[in-house]
Amino acid sequence: MEVAVFVVDGVADFGFAAVLETFNMANAVLNDLECPPAPWHVHTVSLGHGVRSGHGHLIPTTSLNDLSTEIDVMIVPAVEVLDAEALIGLVSARANRPILERISATRQSGAHVAAACTGTFFLAEAGVLDGQPATTSWWLGPTFRRRYPGVDVQEGRTLCRASGVTTAGAVLSHLDLALSLIVPVSPAVAELVARYMTVGSRRTQIEFAIPEVIARGHSLVASFERWVRDRIADQFSIADAAKALGVTPRSLQRAAQAELGMSPRDFVDEIRLERATRLLRTTSLTVDAIATKVGYLNAGTLRALFRRRRGRTIAEVRASETYWQPASLQ
Repeated sequence: MEVAVFVVDGVADFGFAAVLETFNMANAVLNDLECPPAPWHVHTVSLGHGVRSGHGHLIPTTSLNDLSTEIDVMIVPAVEVLDAEALIGLVSARANRPILERISATRQSGAHVAAACTGTFFLAEAGVLDGQPATTSWWLGPTFRRRYPGVDVQEGRTLCRASGVTTAGAVLSHLDLALSLIVPVSPAVAELVARYMTVGSRRTQIEFAIPEVIARGHSLVASFERWVRDRIADQFSIADAAKALGVTPRSLQRAAQAELGMSPRDFVDEIRLERATRLLRTTSLTVDAIATKVGYLNAGTLRALFRRRRGRTIAEVRASETYWQPASLQ
């Protein structure tokens, strides 16, 4: 398979390296299999003969015009731009139109195109995600949804594979993206690579999302988030919140759905779950005490919510993903 990693000036060093290392590892483990597939030929390409990474490193590239082989997959890694407004300015700049044109032409030729994190904005701006489900970095979901209304944005997902396109979420999702492109060729290779690289399951991004961050791009939604956060232990209705903010419940419903892709009630649950998760992982409070602190009348409601919205039990949340913390914090 011929893989083109399409890089631009400012490409994120980690994302770019993660993609290369995943395919390098895939080729390295081929001899471990009884019937290995053909190796992956990975080309680092750009519109010229080199780019500067986000940290200023020179990356030699092959010009797409000089590439003599037909591309099966094109991957666009992230760029080192975290601010949503700056990112939109970058992908929509006149100087970058040739990049969008090459992405579009590559997809039209029948090749699979893929991107992770901020790189997904190049695919969306090029129009190849229209009518398709797609994910992006969790904090960019609201901006992505406003900018590209023709895309079915599912930023809660780590990985989203659609017809001819694959998108992945925030930085570490470059690993998931690369593995997802290896799987159709050889599930056995993908499984070996995941084990060598100790890549675990990150099916969703939603538990990493910070409600205050995803709400900040819309004044009403941001005000709603602050109002809820200030009263997180209280019992209140959405009508109470709307009245305090000087809007109708219907207006609040429309704003939350348009900006966040969820109802106000679901967003309240996300705010409470985020706080509960932090308390579970950083304190020794009982589940009943935590439920009270985040506004639920009993621990059963909190337990049910974790199972429904996170697919995990409270015990699993309390015990999970803290191995890298100092022992004193566990």
